Amino acid sequence: MNRAERRRQRKIAEKEAQRAKRAQPAKPSLKQQALTVEQALALAAEHQAAGRLPQAQSICRQILQADPDQPAALYLLGTIALKAKKYDIAVGLITRAVALKPNNFVAHNNLGNALKKLGRLDEAVASYRNALTINSCSAETNYNLAKVLKLQGLPDEAVASYSQALAIKPRFAEAHHSFCDLLEHTNRTEALRDAVKKARRNCPDDPRFSIWEAHLLKRDGDYAAARAVLEGVGEDVADVQILVARDHLLGELCDRLDDAVAAFRYICEGNRRYKETPEGARADGQRYLARIGALTKRFSSDWIDNWRNVECCDGRSDPVFLVGFPRSGTTLLDTILSSHSNVHVVEERPILASARNALARLPGGHPDGLARINPIDLAKLRQTYFAELDKHIRPEKQSAVVIDKLPLNIVDAGLIHRLFPRARFLFMQRHPCDCVLSCFMRQFAINEAMANFLDLEDAAHLYDGIMTLWRQYRTVLPLAVHTVRYERLVEAFEETLTPVLEFVGLGWDDSLRDYAQAALQRGIIKTPSYDQVVQPLYTGARGRWERYRAQMEPVLPILLPWARRFSYGV
Repeated sequence: MNRAERRRQRKIAEKEAQRAKRAQPAKPSLKQQALTVEQALALAAEHQAAGRLPQAQSICRQILQADPDQPAALYLLGTIALKAKKYDIAVGLITRAVALKPNNFVAHNNLGNALKKLGRLDEAVASYRNALTINSCSAETNYNLAKVLKLQGLPDEAVASYSQALAIKPRFAEAHHSFCDLLEHTNRTEALRDAVKKARRNCPDDPRFSIWEAHLLKRDGDYAAARAVLEGVGEDVADVQILVARDHLLGELCDRLDDAVAAFRYICEGNRRYKETPEGARADGQRYLARIGALTKRFSSDWIDNWRNVECCDGRSDPVFLVGFPRSGTTLLDTILSSHSNVHVVEERPILASARNALARLPGGHPDGLARINPIDLAKLRQTYFAELDKHIRPEKQSAVVIDKLPLNIVDAGLIHRLFPRARFLFMQRHPCDCVLSCFMRQFAINEAMANFLDLEDAAHLYDGIMTLWRQYRTVLPLAVHTVRYERLVEAFEETLTPVLEFVGLGWDDSLRDYAQAALQRGIIKTPSYDQVVQPLYTGARGRWERYRAQMEPVLPILLPWARRFSYGV
């Protein structure tokens, strides 16, 4: 933790102490009750355990009023703040507590939990390691450490921590599940096979490990056996997310078994269940569609003609952005390009969001503030973007061509052009019907954009909205764009890739042909296509929608016009 951060944490803790001094408890004070500090702390802990948090807070504040450096009271207040999702306050209080009492193992662990919630992963790792120095036999702390290492993209270290957690607590179902997920997403099939076997032996009644067994059978190509395993998982499962995962995997298996009717039925059921989860109910897909419509209206020729002329000379080269509709092949292209010795792809990180959020706080907000932006603010916005980007670039790749790959950055191509007028766009294009069907049939982490994929018509409308906006951007802005057709890439690899390299200023690299092997060595691939991009190129996904023509009939009037515009035979 740097000096500025330590000052910030002290201020947070001091504010909490000041609140303690100002607090006027309704009940008799601790002094009036003649309680010792130990008795008061025990009473506060009892209140906290029973969920009576205001009473617990009041007692802790009275203790701190008499002794501002009482570590147990600071820690207890910190855990209450953590439970209330006030993570900054929690970090400030628990940091003070562990400074006063460094051997508090549980405090170090909870400090790591709060830091993780704030996205301060390096500090979280340090806190978990501090906890393990005091008590190396904690399965939970080893598990917490493993999850953060997994988020950091350090699979080998994460494997070691998961293994340690499970050695200590063999029946730790959550650790087994998270460990299997890591091995699956890093394509470590043989290690996954062993992990699933151990999980089933130690947690025989947990249905999640039937799903992992089915994943292995799918990788072995035994789709019928995988389907049988999943269809044996009953409906009486408390966690609806398990049923969602089961339904989606069943849909994929039935698709590979050429049972389109069953595949579509399972996917519809999985998406219906997903909508009914708390996160599914919160995600408002229509709001995302409305934002796209508003951007389409705003980016008119008349508006752009009145933009203030502004330039920024910060010495940084404008980035390359890899965009497209989800499931259009962006992960395939980024995996191929990542194998080039002079390319660094930053994959699926919301880097542009940092600049967009900063713009929203300026006069006019986003997008209106783009029109009158001044050189100082432009420089600050670019600096905000690059500061976030640089967090994800390894030192040895500083001189490489950096590609920011996030498919739905296509929605903010206007913002990108204003901040980075010399930016280049690689636009991945795939048949609209295949794109939309694939999105509908794939399980994504839910947010306002992905919520649209839970319904086939919503998915089609999202495609229509995004492509309308993209066409508007290309009409009114001088974007530098190279279109890569997915179907062409899988059919004519080198012929398609050579002009892509020329567009970004690179020459051919023979390592591109070994991209699948390079992908296996990359570690965690953070997209739903993690298992497909490590396989040789195949054309089987091309035209898949034709097998679902009957199910897609309601959305074909929306999608086929785009297919014709993009010169696909319909």
